Amino acid sequence: MIFISKGTHMKSVVSALGAAVPIIFSNVAVAGPSAKFAATYTDTPSLSARAFVSCSTTDGATDSCSASSSDTGHTLAMIKVPQDKELLVGVSAEIGLSTFGAVKGKNGGSGTAVADAEATVTIHACPVDGGDCTEAAPGGVTLSKRVQELSAKLGGVIEECTFTAELEGDTTVDISEDCTVNDEEVALLLSTVAANHFNFVLPNLPQGEYEIKATFSTAADADVYLCDPQAYANGDYTTLDCDESGEVAGAAEAISVINKSMVTVQTVRAAKGGIIDSEIID
Repeated sequence: MIFISKGTHMKSVVSALGAAVPIIFSNVAVAGPSAKFAATYTDTPSLSARAFVSCSTTDGATDSCSASSSDTGHTLAMIKVPQDKELLVGVSAEIGLSTFGAVKGKNGGSGTAVADAEATVTIHACPVDGGDCTEAAPGGVTLSKRVQELSAKLGGVIEECTFTAELEGDTTVDISEDCTVNDEEVALLLSTVAANHFNFVLPNLPQGEYEIKATFSTAADADVYLCDPQAYANGDYTTLDCDESGEVAGAAEAISVINKSMVTVQTVRAAKGGIIDSEIID
C-alpha cells in the first residue's frame, strides 16, 4: 500500500534534471504479517522546487529581492515488528540540483546573486492500530545541498568616447558622461545529478504492525543584493558598494529535484549495546 502527498508542483525545471511529472509507483513489495523485509520505489521524477528572482537599480541606490519554493511528499511501506527486534531503514535517492547567478552592470555597479537548493528526508514509524509516530535516528538528513554565490563590481564595456582636449595642460575624461559604456555581465550555472544513500534505525519499537513513512522535501531559495554593503555583511558576503553613477542588475535561480528513489525496511536484532548515540572522537 503506497500513498503520496504533494505540495505545489513546479512546471519549470531544467532539462538536465528531468521535467517533474506525476509520481507513478510500480513493483512495490508490501510486507505481510510475517515478512521481514519491505521496499518501495519510484522510477520517475517525483518532487521539484524552483525559485527565480531578478532585480535592478541605478544611480548607486540599494535594492534586494528574493524568492523561495518547496515541495514535500512521502512514501509508505508496511511491516510487522516482532518482540525484541529493531528496524533498519535504508533510503536512496537520485538528487538533481541546478543553481544560476548573474550580475550585469556598469559605472561601478555591484551586486551579489545567491542560489540555494537542497533535498532532505526524514523517516517515521507509525502504528497501524493508531498511536504516536516514532522518528528514526538520527533524525532528518540532508541528502544533497548547494549554495552558489556570485559577486561582482563592474565598470562596463567602453565603446567610444567623445570630448574636446586642450593642447596644453591636463585633460580629465568623465567616463559616465564623455563615453558610451555598455553593460558588463558575469554569470555562473551549475547543474548536477547524483545518487545518495543514508541508513536509519528504529530501536526498541513495541511489537506490532507499522507504516514506515519516508518524507522527502525539496527547497529552493534565490536572493539578489544590489549596492547594499549591510546585506553582504549580515550574510558574511564580500562587502561591495556602488559608485554614485553605478547601474547594476542581478538574477538568481535555484532548482531542486528528487528523481528516482528507493526505501528498504528490514527487521533486525541489534547486539546488546549495539545501537549507541555517540559523538565522533578526534
